[in-house]
Amino acid sequence: MPPPDWMNYLDHENRLRVRVSMNRRSGIEVFTVQLECLIDGRWQPVVRYDSAHGQAHIDLIDPKGVEYEKIWLGYFAPYNAAFTRAIDELKETYQDHRARYLRQLEKMK
Repeated sequence: MPPPDWMNYLDHENRLRVRVSMNRRSGIEVFTVQLECLIDGRWQPVVRYDSAHGQAHIDLIDPKGVEYEKIWLGYFAPYNAAFTRAIDELKETYQDHRARYLRQLEKMK
C-alpha cells in the first residue's frame, strides 16, 4: 500500500488527495479520499469520501467550499471496503463531479 498520505493524479487537471491510517490487525481505521480539480490555477476540493463521524460517507462540496450534501455509505470500521469503493468510484466519476462543480461555479458568476 502507498504511504499514509499521497496524491494520485488522474490527469493534469484532476487528482485524488488520499489519507489513510491503518492498524495491522484490523485494517483501515480512518481515511479520506478527496477529489481536487485544477480550476483557474488553484486546486479546489470537489467531493470527499471519509470516515469522520464514525461512519463512511461522501461530502459534496460547492465552489464556496461548503459541504452541501452528505451521503452516508453504511460502512463502519474497519473501512477497507469503503476506502476501496471511494478510490474506484472517484476514478470512474471524477469528470462528472468536475462538470457538476463547474456548473455550480458558472451559476455563481
